[in-house]
Amino acid sequence: MKIDIGTIQQGTSTPVSPTYQELLKADARAVPAWATARGEDFVDVGPVPRSRYYDPAFAQLEMDNVWKKCWQIAARAEEIPEVGDRVEYAVGTMSFIIVRSGPDSFKALWNSCLHRGTKLCTDYGAGEQIRCPFHAWTWNVDGSPKHLPGLWDFPGIKQEKMALPEVPCDTWGGNIFINPDAGCGPLKDALGVLPEHFKDYDYANRWTAVHVRKKVRANWKTTAEAFLEGWHLSETHPQAQAWNGDSSTQYDVWEDEHAQVSRSTTPSAVPSPELGHQADARRAVIETITSVTPPGMELPDFDTIENLDRAFAAEWRRKVLTAMTGVDCADKSDTEMLDAAQYFMFPNFFPWHGEGAPLWYQFMPLGDDPNACIMDVRFLLPMPAGGQRPPAARRIDLDFDETYQAHNVGFGLFDEVFDQDQSNVPRVQQGCQSGSPETKFVNFGLYQESRLHAFHARLARLCGV
Repeated sequence: MKIDIGTIQQGTSTPVSPTYQELLKADARAVPAWATARGEDFVDVGPVPRSRYYDPAFAQLEMDNVWKKCWQIAARAEEIPEVGDRVEYAVGTMSFIIVRSGPDSFKALWNSCLHRGTKLCTDYGAGEQIRCPFHAWTWNVDGSPKHLPGLWDFPGIKQEKMALPEVPCDTWGGNIFINPDAGCGPLKDALGVLPEHFKDYDYANRWTAVHVRKKVRANWKTTAEAFLEGWHLSETHPQAQAWNGDSSTQYDVWEDEHAQVSRSTTPSAVPSPELGHQADARRAVIETITSVTPPGMELPDFDTIENLDRAFAAEWRRKVLTAMTGVDCADKSDTEMLDAAQYFMFPNFFPWHGEGAPLWYQFMPLGDDPNACIMDVRFLLPMPAGGQRPPAARRIDLDFDETYQAHNVGFGLFDEVFDQDQSNVPRVQQGCQSGSPETKFVNFGLYQESRLHAFHARLARLCGV
């Protein structure tokens, strides 16, 4: 059921923890149109059955109606920079070869030899041919057949007819998307507002500074939903409460027939409204500055600064980013430098906007187990001022019980944040299965979990439930 956003309370605020809209009005620079845009396609999905997180039958519905029919993020172009470079994209039990088939072209091929079904690519690969390790049937990187040994023993097969089957593949902003449905519409329709909102962000020329893929003991929805709302911060991430406006986060939802994109924007350099009217606003700025300052860079003398406010924090962030990359950020607004603007494109892509938290998320079901998934995270930094693209960071793979902090993967303060999130999601998964049979549903808040409402409404519609 669609609801009027004007009829519900849109977060909380205090004099020292303003709403995001109030902060935009006080921004020291011109605010970009993407930040002021509002998405008002809010719905009330009502209670959602807990079984949708663990029922194999519902997982199969999702596979048939979502993963086999929707445009989904598969890879970044930068991780396969040379012709012939390729990477596996696995979602559920499906597997695809994402290959750079030309200097500026990509293909997505079903990852299965046409002889005995052997997987042709595991993890990463390279070279001018795709060769089966079992009997050496070989294809060119565009999927066309090159050499099929022993073909004399297959009287019904003609080599020229044995191209590897492919699925629709397209790119946006340096990201590679696929859709297993050969009859699907164009990617541009599924992107919704993303091209307009990211048009000045030069997403294609950002580079992966850190890349971590983790196995999670939870359903892909359970895991993704941990990042669709910000109000868990006060309990789950208490170390960040002093300098993040969790309950003053703004939520937006844009939806049409072809696309669903939602966004949360969490202010930084302000304390959580949950800390009350007497929260220390100066501490919020100090915490923001120290959290983004690289080791070795001298901090300001906070005691001597009279106007230690959000504008100061943003100016410091401009200085830090310029020192790190050589990029001039003088014209960037405070919100671009500080705030966590996190977008979500249904079903599995989370691109972040601005420099406050330049993250990139991807979620996929793992095999045919509805109680396991993959979470893929990257730091995407702006191109250095000289224009030379650094090589994409080598991916770090973490198993179910391995932590970000123990491996010191490189996300800085986010190593702890991700470990804290990962401590929650398996317990949510277990609790959905172990709850009372008299309470068969989960319930979402109307505003702070509005993105979950929209997500489940679209999921239910596609699955016909």
